Amino acid sequence: MDLIKFAKEMETVLKTAATESELVSPASEDGAIWGFELGEDASGFLSLESNEGTLDVPTVTVSLSLGSIEEVSKEDLMDLLIINGDLLGASLTITPPLGEEQEEFLMLQTKFVATDFSEDMFNKSVTSLMTQMSIFFEAE
Repeated sequence: MDLIKFAKEMETVLKTAATESELVSPASEDGAIWGFELGEDASGFLSLESNEGTLDVPTVTVSLSLGSIEEVSKEDLMDLLIINGDLLGASLTITPPLGEEQEEFLMLQTKFVATDFSEDMFNKSVTSLMTQMSIFFEAE
């Protein structure tokens, strides 16, 4: 699979589906990363990973931000580990330090084989993640 060509197709879908998007890591044979916003409802990242040397199958990750990790106590993180086991087709993760301020973010994400990516799959992934955010995190 030509990941650079595929990344351009993904970017086209993202520009249609999101209210705003920005390339975070340029497309290469290793993949690409975009940040996106869905109006006032959510923001997150879309990434393409080559997985060369591990799975050897390119994957796409759709993730929505739950906020800065600095705002989460150790006790809350322990509670999140319990919630993580109840998520359906999703998981919690923490980003590496990002941006000028080197902030780390708590993310709710889903991952699938890159060949399954389409505008419909992106929208379904976002809907699933937002539903789970409302079930598990709005009371937090």
